[in-house]
Amino acid sequence: MNRRHLVAFGAVGALALAACGSDSTDSSADEAETDTTEAVEEAETDVTEAVDEAETEDTEAMEEAETDTTEAMEEAETESTEAMEEEGATADVPEDWPDEITFTLTPSQETGGLIETAQPLADMLSDELGISVKALVPTDYAGVIVALESGQAQVAGGLGPRQMVQAEEQAGADLVLQAERFGSLLYVTQWFTNDPDTFCADEPVADDEGYLFCNGVLEADGDASLGPIGQDELSKLEGQTVAFVDQGSTSGYAIPALQLSEAGVDPIDGIDALFAGGHDTAVQAVYDGDATVGVSFNDARGQLIEQVPDVGEKVVVFGWSGPIPNDGFAVAGDLPETLVDAISGAFVTIAGSDEGAAVLDELYEIDNLVPVNSADYDVIRDLEAQLGDILE
Repeated sequence: MNRRHLVAFGAVGALALAACGSDSTDSSADEAETDTTEAVEEAETDVTEAVDEAETEDTEAMEEAETDTTEAMEEAETESTEAMEEEGATADVPEDWPDEITFTLTPSQETGGLIETAQPLADMLSDELGISVKALVPTDYAGVIVALESGQAQVAGGLGPRQMVQAEEQAGADLVLQAERFGSLLYVTQWFTNDPDTFCADEPVADDEGYLFCNGVLEADGDASLGPIGQDELSKLEGQTVAFVDQGSTSGYAIPALQLSEAGVDPIDGIDALFAGGHDTAVQAVYDGDATVGVSFNDARGQLIEQVPDVGEKVVVFGWSGPIPNDGFAVAGDLPETLVDAISGAFVTIAGSDEGAAVLDELYEIDNLVPVNSADYDVIRDLEAQLGDILE
């Protein structure tokens, strides 16, 4: 029993014995009895308060001890879980792999939206590799090659054909994968206009989605090998404003510049060039009337359909270039071979998943990724030689 309880009960007993021995007079007895009663009541009150206080202190101590124990257990469980997750994330990572890599992407569309989509793809790559992956989207095509060459980035995606050649020859990168769309590794530059009366030799016709084409482009049914189409109309571009994508873009500048030269139009002094910065923004420039004619990959009009539902009617495709090898992915040349293989395998796995396929489609409308053959880009190397200073 608590010592405070014993002291209180002892006081009650002593007062009771004293009361029994006092009986000299009635008044004294009454007075003594009253005093005794008050003393007993006071002692009982003290006892009750002492017991309550002791019980309160005991309860608070027990609750405090239980709280400390619970917090300690939760902290230990948290530390254990974090340690297990850390061990699981790094257990299978080879020692010669870096702790973090940077994944840079070509800004072929409006940069803000591209950044929002790029990081989820970087996160998927991180999950597959077991190391941290950071996304980087430069402001222009040249920035991607600079990032590879300077070591700011170790992986590059969405590289246009010309960038694939530059990544290999200027940045010392290894080409690893090529994009596939609709079962093809080829695409074209498409020429489009808001003035079909000038650039269409026949009446524009609509496809199943209401997008307008002329000069036999629709009849090509997406077969890039049937280009070029509408080449004769390009001579009409003398003195016109043309919306290009970027000076580093293959389909958005290099190929159409060569086509203009072959049509007798100086691609620098013979036209008023407008560089829109992205394939979708080149389409937007023609839709808005900032340029009469524009170029992009086929069919970049689809990237604007949510913002401007009538884009397929107001912007008419009137020509195609010859076939161009699709864009692809490259990795820095100084990465461990095991990491290069792992990165290639990771992207193929991602492309085969529902979530990954959705992200790749949103980024670059990629259907699949396949191993690349560097020789497929010899046509681009020849292009560089033909255009010379025009592309610089």
